[in-house]
Amino acid sequence: MLGGLGLFLAGMWLMTDGLKMAAGEALRDLLHSWTNTRMRGLVTGFSITALVQSSSAVTVATIGFANAGLLTLEQAIWVIFGSNVGTTMTGWIVSLVGFKISIDVFALPLIGIGMLLRLTGSTAKRGALGQAIVGFGLFFLGIDVLKDGFETFGTDFQLPQVFDHIIIGLLIYVLIGFLLTTLVQSSSAAMVIILSAAQGGFIPLSVAAAAVIGTNLGTTTTAIISVLGATSTAKRVAASHVIFNLLTATIALMIIVPLLHVAHITQDLLDLSETPAVTLAMFHTLFNILGIILIWPFAKKLVNNLDTRFITKDEIEGKPEFLDATVLAVPMLAANALLSELGRVNLIAVNAAREALGADHVSLQKLGLEHENSIKLVSEIGNFTARLNQANLAADITGILPKIMESGQKFSVITGYACDIAELQHKIRLPDDEHLRSLISRLKREAADIIVDASVSDHRVNIQAMEQKLGVLENTYIDLKRTVLNAGARGQVSMIIMDAQLQQAFIIRRMAKQIKKAVSNYPEILAITGVKTVPGQ
Repeated sequence: MLGGLGLFLAGMWLMTDGLKMAAGEALRDLLHSWTNTRMRGLVTGFSITALVQSSSAVTVATIGFANAGLLTLEQAIWVIFGSNVGTTMTGWIVSLVGFKISIDVFALPLIGIGMLLRLTGSTAKRGALGQAIVGFGLFFLGIDVLKDGFETFGTDFQLPQVFDHIIIGLLIYVLIGFLLTTLVQSSSAAMVIILSAAQGGFIPLSVAAAAVIGTNLGTTTTAIISVLGATSTAKRVAASHVIFNLLTATIALMIIVPLLHVAHITQDLLDLSETPAVTLAMFHTLFNILGIILIWPFAKKLVNNLDTRFITKDEIEGKPEFLDATVLAVPMLAANALLSELGRVNLIAVNAAREALGADHVSLQKLGLEHENSIKLVSEIGNFTARLNQANLAADITGILPKIMESGQKFSVITGYACDIAELQHKIRLPDDEHLRSLISRLKREAADIIVDASVSDHRVNIQAMEQKLGVLENTYIDLKRTVLNAGARGQVSMIIMDAQLQQAFIIRRMAKQIKKAVSNYPEILAITGVKTVPGQ
C-alpha cells in the first residue's frame, strides 16, 4: 500500500510538473485572458485543474496572478471555485479507468514511450511532455498497486465499530480525510486511497463519503500555507477558497445520505456501473456543483466583504483621504481637497526618493508598494478631477486642474525612478576607487538636497534655488559619467557594471529635474486656492 502511494505521488509530481513545463505559457495566458466572466472563470479553473491534475498548483498560480494585479479578486475566486470541481476528475479517472482495465496493458508502455521522449527530447517542450507521459503511467501503476493492497488487506481485516454515534463517526472520518490530504499535500492522492479502501471493502460507503468531504476541506491547507506572510490580495483569495470549501463540506455532511441516494440515481440514469468508487466520484462532483449553485447569488457580497478584510497600512496609504463626493458641490473646496491629496502623493514621492538615494540596499518591495500607492492616488485624483469638470467652474479653477494632474503624474513617475535606482544599486559593484565613490556619493547627496526642497509641507518652494542646485548636480553628473567611462576603458569595471552605474546616474539626474517640474506648478495652484498649509502633509 505504501509503495502504491509512493508510485501514485511520484506519477502526480512528474505529470503535473511536465504539463506545466510543456504548456506553462499557454496555461498562464488562458488563466489571464479567459476569466472575465463568472462562467469563464469556472470553466478555466475546471479545465486547467482537470488537465494538470492538481488543484493546489492552480490555486497557488491564481493567488499569484491576483497578487500581481493580473486578476481581480472576483475573477480569482471563480477560478478557485472551478478548480474545486476540476479536482473531482481524479475520482472519475480512477473509478472509470483505473479500476476497470488491466493497468499493465497501457501503463508500462506509457512509461516506456514517455522516457523515450524525455531522453531524446531535442526541445524542452518535448522532454517535458515525455515526463508528463511517464507520470501518467506511474499514476495508474500506483492506483493498481493501491487497489490490490486494499483488496488483500480488506479480506483479512475488519474495521472495528468504535463509534456508537453515527454523527461522531462521520465527523471523525471527515477529519481523517482532512489530515490525509494535509499530510500528503494532495487531495488526489487522498481520494485514491479512499476510493481504493471503499472499492476493496475496507470501509463502508457512508464513511468513505465523509472522508471525501474531508479531502475537499484539506485542499485549503495549501492555500493557507501559500499566503503566510503574503499580501492582502493573496489572503483574500485564500479566504474565499476556505469559505467555499467550508460551505460545501457543511452542506454535504448535512445531506450526506440523500446526496448518496442522488448519486445512485444519477449513476442509473447515466448507465454507470454500481461500484463504490463510481458512487464516491459522483458524490464528490455533486456536492462541489451544489456548492457553486449555493454560493452563486452571494458571490458579489462575498467579494465586497473580503475587500474590507486584511487591510494593511500600505493599502490605507493608497486610498484617498480627502476626495469626498460631498465637496464636489463647492468647486473651491473640491480644489482644496485635490491639493490635499496631491500633498500625500508628494510625501510618498519624496520619501521614496530619499530612501532610494540614502542607502546602498533598500527594500525593493517597500519601494514597489509606494510606487503602487502613488499610481492609485493619482488615478483617484484624475477620476475626481473628471467629475469636478462636469460642474460649472470658474476659469481660474479650470486652469489649475490640469496642473494638479500634471504634478501628481510627475510625483508618480518619481516613485518609479526610485524603484529603478534601488534595483540598479543591487547590480553595482564598484572598484576601490575613492574618486569614483566620492562622485557617486556627491551626486546622490545633491539630488537628495533637491528632493528635500521639493517637500511642500509649508509651500515655501524656492524654484530659483532648486534651479541653481540642479546646475551643480549637472556638473557632478558630467564628471561622474566621464569617470565611469574611463574606469570601463581601463578595465576597472565590467561593461555590465559600467552600464548599470551610468543608467543609475542618468535616472538620479532625471528624477531631480522631474521633481523640480512637479513642484513648479505649486505657486500658481496656491495663488488660486488660497491654501496656506496642506493637510496631506
